[in-house]
Amino acid sequence: MKVCTMTSTQQDHIVLLVDTPFFENLPAWVTDNFTVTPGGYHDGQPSRNKLVIFADGSYLEFFNWYDTPPSLDDENLPMRFWGPKPPGLIDFAITDTTHSVEESVGAVNKRLSEGPEKDAGLGIKFGTPIAGSRKTADGVEIKWKVTRPEFSNGSKTPGPELFANGRIDVPFFCHDVTPRTDRVLYQDEEKTAHPCGAIGIAACEILVPKNLHAEYVRVYSKILGSELESEAGQNSHTLDIGVPKGSARSTVVVRAAETEHDINRMQERGISFSDLVIAVKADGPGGETRRQLGPTGIESTIWLETSNGE
Repeated sequence: MKVCTMTSTQQDHIVLLVDTPFFENLPAWVTDNFTVTPGGYHDGQPSRNKLVIFADGSYLEFFNWYDTPPSLDDENLPMRFWGPKPPGLIDFAITDTTHSVEESVGAVNKRLSEGPEKDAGLGIKFGTPIAGSRKTADGVEIKWKVTRPEFSNGSKTPGPELFANGRIDVPFFCHDVTPRTDRVLYQDEEKTAHPCGAIGIAACEILVPKNLHAEYVRVYSKILGSELESEAGQNSHTLDIGVPKGSARSTVVVRAAETEHDINRMQERGISFSDLVIAVKADGPGGETRRQLGPTGIESTIWLETSNGE
């Protein structure tokens, strides 16, 4: 499938869940490649974060529960769905800095309810925005609104065996209430200069069942607002998405699980965000055109890709 129009939807941030030893003593594959910025403590729940901020205005979040996660019944805490998840890439947020949260979510829900395909039978819509906040180390309160997907059992909703530890198969929205430059310090060149030459998010890859690949492509195109030309027979489709700063573009890749490795991974972690590709300056020490940060573990799901970015 080819993207035929560009969307106003943008990458916001990547959620990488880590345990307490990781959070308090970041491994070499992180510190050797990235400049890490302190985040803060979230209000109302026992969680904290550290950030890798990119020049394109997006960021990678190391998210840690430092105590027991909140109950899944607490509807005022949208991060509660991450509580049962194992460490690794678990979620990503999108935004639209040119429209309000009400306009953005309203447009997506309208697309998901339109046409004969609607939500492709997967049972997906977006709920009511929920206020969130955290305080930085110097006491500054940063506020945003999060809008998470709401799921139902549609005619093509996969069985629970493909949603290991809970369903998170599409992204959530995160819109700023306080200035974005308070939450994401992308104007500070010291914080966006990384040893590996990283400049932004090149792609988020989503691993889905082969028999539902077309349905997930349709749903993602509606969520992102990326219109597509249909082509048959592909096992991977790339969707356009913007970034908060600059004219560069990012992508979301919806990929069918076909290899034994991918099928095993999907069975272990569910239909989910599987790989993160980070754009690296062409003159940076990124090595090959595309390489993993490590052969095993979390680092094997994160890639550096040479880019001719701004």
